[in-house]
Amino acid sequence: MQPNRIGLYIHEVLYNRGGTEAYTVRMAEALAEIYPQAEIFFVSECHAPSDFRGDDSFCALMKERYGVEFDSGKVHLRPVRTDGRGRLGALLQKRRMRNASRDADLFFYCSRGYLTFRARRNIAIIHFPMRPEPDSSRKGLSLPAKILRKRRDRRFASSYDAFLPNSTFTRGYLEQYWPGIPKEKIHLLYPPIAPVPDMGLPKEKIILVCSRIDAAKKLELMIDTYRSSPLLHGSYRLVIAGNNASDTVDYWEKICGYTKGGDVELYPNASWDKIVELYNRAQVFWHCKGYGEDDPYMMEHFGMTTVEAMGAGCVPVVIDKGGQAEIVTEGSGFKWDSPEQLVARTEELASDPELAARMSRAARERAADFYTDAFRERLRGILEKQLSRHT
Repeated sequence: MQPNRIGLYIHEVLYNRGGTEAYTVRMAEALAEIYPQAEIFFVSECHAPSDFRGDDSFCALMKERYGVEFDSGKVHLRPVRTDGRGRLGALLQKRRMRNASRDADLFFYCSRGYLTFRARRNIAIIHFPMRPEPDSSRKGLSLPAKILRKRRDRRFASSYDAFLPNSTFTRGYLEQYWPGIPKEKIHLLYPPIAPVPDMGLPKEKIILVCSRIDAAKKLELMIDTYRSSPLLHGSYRLVIAGNNASDTVDYWEKICGYTKGGDVELYPNASWDKIVELYNRAQVFWHCKGYGEDDPYMMEHFGMTTVEAMGAGCVPVVIDKGGQAEIVTEGSGFKWDSPEQLVARTEELASDPELAARMSRAARERAADFYTDAFRERLRGILEKQLSRHT
């Protein structure tokens, strides 16, 4: 199949900036290389007419945030109005989104949820699967509500030609939650990671945290852990950079108050160029989403920023849960189960420059397994094998 028009739905791409958005933008970049003749469009919410961006402005925004260059003659934004209120407004909005996919030969659902689309061929990117009915957390629902949700679940499972989980961790839960999806429709596809440009900067004694500013990322835990070590607090700088979205303002204000002493550097809504600089300068990368959690939804399901940091030579010291456990292999970094282990592993790197240098080289090599070239070829193979069955 050679699609002429390809669409991707991503939730609030104009307003949010994080791993899910980066995945979608880089997938569009890969699709433009696989199908150079195709028109590509993004479907996403637009809350006010003043927020709308034309093709040139939209492509410039994607370059600024993710370092991806699009041809504005081939890549477009199809905004979906969100001016409706209440249940009727939500239904109308969903209808607009589905209708925006109607003329696509191939359409990718790149966000979480149960939406379905009307393209000729539809593919769901599974960042982590939602739970279908029945679900013990929904015991309070009325019988009609449960019937409607079960109908929604059946429609979701049958509406897609392929499901692409972003890790083996995610795939396991997709198969557990949705046993009715044929296994031949499920294909592991690690997210596309763009190699971080090498700026030729010397590594500094910086511990970098790069993530969405969100309570689930447990930034306070990492700040407390950093402060608990006289060695790290005395000789390393802790730097936190990430997107501060409109729905996390309260948490951001809490973090600002938590770091009033000035011993932690904060870079909210940093540009891609700034993130690249921090990756190049940092020696160590920390990540701890999922600590103290049993719910798999509260864990990191892959870990795109971890791979980006590794590609720039940062040694990852990350929690041994979720997708992080797949990324960091023996010799390319450390995994930990407790804050005490996080401190011990980082202090080990701080005290042994040869170990740090060796792991930095191994981290760069491991990161290459997830780069956009490898992603593009895996995606090409999936599309050729899976979608050719339905032509």
